[in-house]
Amino acid sequence: MRPLINIAVLVIAFTACRKESRIDIPYQGDKIVLNSLIQPDSLIYFRITRSKPVKEYQNLQFPEIKGADITLLENGKRLPAPVWKVINGKGYYVSQAFAQAGKQYAVRVAYDGLTSVLAADSTPGHPEISDAFAQKTANRVRFTLRDNAAERNYYRIRVYNADTVNGIVTPMKRDTVKFRLDPSFNNNFFDVIGNTYYSEVLLKDDRISGKEVQFVLQTNKQVTASYMMVEVSNLTESAYKYLDNTFAQRLENRLEFSLQPVDIYSNVTNGYGIIAGVNARVLSFAVE
Repeated sequence: MRPLINIAVLVIAFTACRKESRIDIPYQGDKIVLNSLIQPDSLIYFRITRSKPVKEYQNLQFPEIKGADITLLENGKRLPAPVWKVINGKGYYVSQAFAQAGKQYAVRVAYDGLTSVLAADSTPGHPEISDAFAQKTANRVRFTLRDNAAERNYYRIRVYNADTVNGIVTPMKRDTVKFRLDPSFNNNFFDVIGNTYYSEVLLKDDRISGKEVQFVLQTNKQVTASYMMVEVSNLTESAYKYLDNTFAQRLENRLEFSLQPVDIYSNVTNGYGIIAGVNARVLSFAVE
């Protein structure tokens, strides 16, 4: 996360060498970093670490905080405290009950020697999506989304190649499809259509509020999989801002360094990170 980087590195690439320039930036002291994207009908996974000054290029490993005192509220009612678990080599605090749509979740984290932090967000309803279609040797995927006019909606779209495992359509590991909104069909979003293909697209519902819209996605390669999956997530405003701010870092697996550090959106009081609601729905379908 860029607000945690306190040594900026300017890398100047030449034909046969690389030169690094380091510029000191005042460090504000250790703070709690709290992260969770809350999905209804799922347990809540909290990643809690400690910030630190980064003094080495690409040294971005932040110490985990184990033994924190966590208070989790759902619509103001206290829930059982999340429990510590190690998953794929990383420590998480995991809720003891599933999150629900349309609820407000507030989290307070206290730890000796650090200022306590607080964050809260709601969980959105699920997006209404249907009619997914793709054809082999073509480079287009389409589906229909119906926007709820009564709400301000933010969306994330992702597409996966898939296969069947024991009769269940399952995304192929790390096989996210890169795509862009097809400029011939998506006139409602002319301002976000570009020439670059990404593994996700973030959208606001400004121009489609209350409408049923067919999205046509142009893939960067011809479709060859026998099955595909379209995932559309309804996001809260906080989730949208965070995912939008971290777009380049997440999708290109890199950090941008500059002379002036740019703050990543955070709704964590007295600390860093994000607590935000998402609600993903997936359409699995056979490719024609």
